[in-house]
Amino acid sequence: MAHLQSLPPLCRYSLFLALMVLGSLAGTEAAAQVPLKPAKAAAYSIVLPGLGHKYANGGRWTRRAALYTIADAILVAGLVTSEWQRRHLVESYQTWAASYAGITNAGKDRRFYITIGNHLSSDEYREAQLRNRRVDLVNYVDDPAFHWTWQNIQDLQRYRDLRRSSESWAQQRGGIIAALVANRVVSSVSALLAARRKRESSLQIAVIPGPTVQVAFTM
Repeated sequence: MAHLQSLPPLCRYSLFLALMVLGSLAGTEAAAQVPLKPAKAAAYSIVLPGLGHKYANGGRWTRRAALYTIADAILVAGLVTSEWQRRHLVESYQTWAASYAGITNAGKDRRFYITIGNHLSSDEYREAQLRNRRVDLVNYVDDPAFHWTWQNIQDLQRYRDLRRSSESWAQQRGGIIAALVANRVVSSVSALLAARRKRESSLQIAVIPGPTVQVAFTM
C-alpha cells in the first residue's frame, strides 16, 4: 500500500482503470437477472466509459463498450505523457534561467518567468516601464532577488523556446482533459439509452386465459 501511495496521482488513476476493467471482465451471469436501471448504466460510464454498456448488455463486453474504454485508456496515457513533458520542460527552463540569467527559482511565480523572457535584464525591464509611464510596475524589480541579466540574446532565445514548448504541452493537456470529460458524457448518455432500450425490449406481454382476458406485463 505504501508503494501505491508513492505513485503520482495520474499513475494511480491509470492503475485504478486497469483494475476496473479486469474486475468487470470477471462479471457473472447473475447481473443479467437483475432488472436494468438506466441511471445505473450512466453512472458506471461516468466512472469508466464502456462499463455502463457492459452492464446494459448483461455483464458482457460489446464492441461499443470496448471502444469507449480503449479511447479512455489512450486519453489517460496521453494525459500522463503531456503532464510529464510539461513538468520536464518547466524544470528545464527554470534551470536554464538559473544558470544563464543569474536568478534563484525559490519564491518565483509564473509572472516572473514570463517577465524575464521579455527583457534581457531587470534594468532593461525598469527602463521599459519608465518609458511606457508604468511607474506602478517599476517596483517589481526593487527586490534584488528579482534581478536578472541574460548573458546574451541566444541564451534568452533558448529560454523562450523551452518555455513556449512547456506552454504548448499545457494546452495539449487541457485538450485531453476536455476529451476525457466528453468521452464520459457521450458514453454515459449512450449507456443510459442502451439500458433503456434493453429494459423496454425485455417487456413481455402474456395473455392469461380465464373468464376475462388478462394481460400481464413482466420485466
